[in-house]
Amino acid sequence: MSASHTPNEEPHLSQRRANRLCRAASAADYSIAQAHACRTGEPARIPRHLSPLGSMPRVCEFSRQEIEEAERFLLRLGVIRDL
Repeated sequence: MSASHTPNEEPHLSQRRANRLCRAASAADYSIAQAHACRTGEPARIPRHLSPLGSMPRVCEFSRQEIEEAERFLLRLGVIRDL
């Protein structure tokens, strides 16, 4: 165990990695919203706090592990729920 964090804390994320996690979360949430829109005919709604400043990232831009981490992040935030 590193002296920089306690056992209950996650290791520090670099700014680059945190930005990438947020972009992966945006991509994952957008894909979920698009799938919901296709099934229901309702418009896709993305929370403003998950909308990136530039173009919407695509899931294919990230590794499977990054998308899985993003999904866990969205679950912790309460943006999506586990089925």
